[in-house]
Amino acid sequence: MPLNLYQLKAFFAVAQTLNYTEASRRLHVTQSAVSHAVAKLGQSVKDRLFRRAGNKLALTEAGRVLYKACETVFYELEKAEEQIAAGKGKNIGTIRLGATVEFGTTLLVKYLKRFINQNPRVHIDFQFCHELLQPLLRDELDIVIDCRSHKAEGVEKTPLFREDYAVIASPDFIRRRVIRKPADLSGCNILSLDKGAQWWGNFLNALPAAERPEFREVMELNHIRGIVNAAMEGLGVGFVPRYCVLKEFKARTLLSVFPHMKMLEDNFYVYQKTGRAGLERHRNLLGYLKNIKTAQLERV
Repeated sequence: MPLNLYQLKAFFAVAQTLNYTEASRRLHVTQSAVSHAVAKLGQSVKDRLFRRAGNKLALTEAGRVLYKACETVFYELEKAEEQIAAGKGKNIGTIRLGATVEFGTTLLVKYLKRFINQNPRVHIDFQFCHELLQPLLRDELDIVIDCRSHKAEGVEKTPLFREDYAVIASPDFIRRRVIRKPADLSGCNILSLDKGAQWWGNFLNALPAAERPEFREVMELNHIRGIVNAAMEGLGVGFVPRYCVLKEFKARTLLSVFPHMKMLEDNFYVYQKTGRAGLERHRNLLGYLKNIKTAQLERV
């Protein structure tokens, strides 16, 4: 069964994206060229590689088998390219790094400054968004840092650090509303990422049921920085990751409303595809990221 490398590349791009248009964009060729290459490959293996599931494209069983083989082959070729480049003292490749918006923009870029300076032959591109797993599975991102726990076949998960939260408000708001205990929040305007205040779960679930405040007024803001700014303007009480408001705490434009309360925490994780975990640039970056400690982040 003769298999053409170009046809395999075209098939792999379509299998990653499940979209001929996106595959053609990645390969910098026309969509018809991709379609023709995939059709020819199907003739070579004497089986259909894709099927239609409604308006969506899906792999057949034969397609899944070939896709797994392509992952192994092309990821091993990528390792070989990296090793050859390293032997010549050249750039050993790019890492497309994804992270949640607030963590990425607030801290990650600053924290990685030293890694970038120490590894001039590794190029890093950043993408900050709330949906990270699917871009990783489609090979649009190489490594992602997420505070959500994911399980996916062929993906490695490495724990990083625990995320601390804080209930925040302006000094004037706390003084005017006389906020001393969690129950006092019942009469306050609550700033939340969602109207149902599920965002506040790590605060509410840390309290005994009898001590949980009833949130009557909830202002929805779909970005953490919006919550921070609204709290600074005295519009209500917010709940955010502590690292987001370290400067505001230092300047005392915001205060931690319950500084001694122990709230539930989330974990941050690094995710990457198992087949690419052997890349030198991936190993080096993961080793650097694993040294992150919450105390270090507060000094960034």
